Amino acid sequence: MPKIIWKGIIKSEKDFPIAEIPKNAKKIDSEEDMKKMQIKALPFMIPSIFLCFICMIVKTFVASQKVINVGFLFLGVIIGLLLIIVHELLHAIAFPKNATVYIGIMPRSLTAVALSPSPVKRNRFIFLSILPIILGLIPLVIFCFSSNSLKELNGILFGMAIMGMVGVYPDIYNIFNILREVPENATIQNNKNETYYFE
Repeated sequence: MPKIIWKGIIKSEKDFPIAEIPKNAKKIDSEEDMKKMQIKALPFMIPSIFLCFICMIVKTFVASQKVINVGFLFLGVIIGLLLIIVHELLHAIAFPKNATVYIGIMPRSLTAVALSPSPVKRNRFIFLSILPIILGLIPLVIFCFSSNSLKELNGILFGMAIMGMVGVYPDIYNIFNILREVPENATIQNNKNETYYFE
């Protein structure tokens, strides 16, 4: 398991960890400012929202009645928001065991981050980037197969599913950039808020 360090409040990208990048490394073309990156990544939220609402529409159509309690839906959203640190921990634990990962909160960008200067193989980096989607997929699957009469539970599950699925949109944006630019056998490494790859 990697070494995980709680950084607390991270004021800006300038506080991200520094790494020694190999001279032959190439910089991945992606937005470095967190706020701008979140805005640029917004279209990558659409598939997650679409999947959640398809599940809701199908379940409601099959039941021929309302299947959630709206008040409990908001409770599920709050629970999903509170799981943001778990989201970052899932990123962190998927790093190689010799890696050091820093977890913190960036109030300026209204987000939490898991940061590591350790080099990671491309496919593993993709895996650790997408792993937190399970926080949305698991409640979404349970929602799909739960009893239609359990409206309170269904509301909580659907709220959690939306937050868990939508919460990975910046990660999907990063994966898109990696798949577009980085060769399969390359290694990825972060230096502050810049991402590099090398072979």
